[in-house]
Amino acid sequence: MSVVVGLAVLLTALSVVQFAFSGALVALASSGAPGFATLAAWAVILAAGPVAAIQLWRLRTMGLVVTAMLCALTLVYYIVGLLFLRAGGAPTMPIIGAVVVNGVLFALLLSPAARRACADSH
Repeated sequence: MSVVVGLAVLLTALSVVQFAFSGALVALASSGAPGFATLAAWAVILAAGPVAAIQLWRLRTMGLVVTAMLCALTLVYYIVGLLFLRAGGAPTMPIIGAVVVNGVLFALLLSPAARRACADSH
């Protein structure tokens, strides 16, 4: 799971760089609520993601908690986007797919087995 978090951080960083070089970052920032939500989510992922990935790799409780929080943030982001911020013609299946995947990961992170595996006693 820590590899998934690391990949999410890497892909987010690549998205930010791509948006910055194409000039779309300014447009995204000025696009209202969806753009603000995206920029805020990117900032949280880039700030907390590396800590989550490393600590989860080390099977630390902190990694489990931070990763669960990032997963919850992602769930809220996609659900709010789907219900309230989605443009009229935007496809729904990729959003629903992201909700399902993050929901499954969130459930795994909250499982008793994950808590046992990440107990700080080792």
